[in-house]
Amino acid sequence: MSNLDNIINEILEDAKKESEHILNDANQEKEKIIETKIDQANQEKDTILKKAESEAKGVYDRHLSQVVLKSRDNALFAKQEVIDSVLQKIKDKLKNMSLEDYKKYLTNSLSKMDLNSDDLLVLQSDKYDSLKNENFNVKLSDETVDSGFCIKRGNVLINNNFSSLVDSMKDELEVEIAKTLFKK
Repeated sequence: MSNLDNIINEILEDAKKESEHILNDANQEKEKIIETKIDQANQEKDTILKKAESEAKGVYDRHLSQVVLKSRDNALFAKQEVIDSVLQKIKDKLKNMSLEDYKKYLTNSLSKMDLNSDDLLVLQSDKYDSLKNENFNVKLSDETVDSGFCIKRGNVLINNNFSSLVDSMKDELEVEIAKTLFKK
């Protein structure tokens, strides 16, 4: 029986070696699979982090852009308010010019106009009483305007109201005011 025991022991020994070899190969394969999966997970993690970082940068950039635009809009709004205030002061100053300056302005303006004998001069209301007896080479209307003057030619009104004149020059005046006030 000892031969039989030897054969059995030899078979068992071979089986043990074979099982160790199989287990060793399986462990090596397991380690390779784990290593591959860890590498894949790290790559996915890096991809996800890069994507999240990119999205965060996009959100930040959009937010920053909105803040810059809002800031610019606020600055433009404030500048426009200042410009509008200056334009109103111009209108007020013209309306409140002295009688002497108004008369000079009126005489100068009328001299540049091609007036008809039927035309009527409409004076500024607060200057009317002081100038109603002046000779401007045009008939004087008993109507008045708030500022400046007008010429009535039948149904046509030639408007030289200071407010209207300033408004008609608003675009040019705004540029000049902005250049003067907001120089860089």
